[in-house]
Amino acid sequence: MPLAILTYHPMRVDGNDAASNDLVAFSEDLRAIAAQGWRVVPLREAVEAWLARPQGPDAPCVALTCDDGSDFDFADLPHPTWGPQRGIFSRACAARDEGLPVHVTTFAIVSPAARAALDRSCMLGRGWWNDGWWARATASGLMYVASHSWDHNHDSLPAGLAPAAERGTFESIDRWDLAEREIAQAQDYLRRVAPNPGDALFAYPYGKGNAYLIDDYLPRRAGALGLVAAFADTPRAVRPDDNRWNLPRFIHARDWSTPADLVAMLEAAFSA
Repeated sequence: MPLAILTYHPMRVDGNDAASNDLVAFSEDLRAIAAQGWRVVPLREAVEAWLARPQGPDAPCVALTCDDGSDFDFADLPHPTWGPQRGIFSRACAARDEGLPVHVTTFAIVSPAARAALDRSCMLGRGWWNDGWWARATASGLMYVASHSWDHNHDSLPAGLAPAAERGTFESIDRWDLAEREIAQAQDYLRRVAPNPGDALFAYPYGKGNAYLIDDYLPRRAGALGLVAAFADTPRAVRPDDNRWNLPRFIHARDWSTPADLVAMLEAAFSA
């Protein structure tokens, strides 16, 4: 089935238009998608349908995702430079009230300690990276919460929080103990805090896995961990012969910037 997966980074607030603000882009893109008549499908359901009928005759559909899982995914927050910002969840509620099709899966960094450290080093240091909203979001019918690993193997984490692997990439997570720490540990925490259909999905930090994760670890451990698919950042639609542990996603600001760009990109992707 023709499936395009779109990705937003809600912390990216560099202005108040679609090109500079992923929150604004999310709302404007929903209207553009609806105007084209494309279906918006929850990512878990889209993956299950693709697995069941990779070459099925279904009409093109779009799945919406966010990365990192900061509070901008859920709450309305006062950005110190660009003013009040309406979060993704509020925007999804508004879209639903307008009659637009909407559902979003957020891939969250799972470790509370890592989120607290990254809030200070990578965001605004205002305590805007929490998990208290996860269960409320998933109960709404508008949002799933999925795993973006335990700590993103982020290069700004203090030494005591990070594994003994090259940081700033997920391709260095290339052996059992590192994968268990980043993936299995995250699954356990996510399913205790907010069990939901999205917890069967995983997105590689920095957009890339490696041969060990894609061809060995995930195929072997998926059943025990309850995972059904993993996502990279290759900029194209999902194909019938894709590996379920390395599915592609488009990234806002890298692959498109405006609703017009999005429509052109998806028209090309669905006709390829």
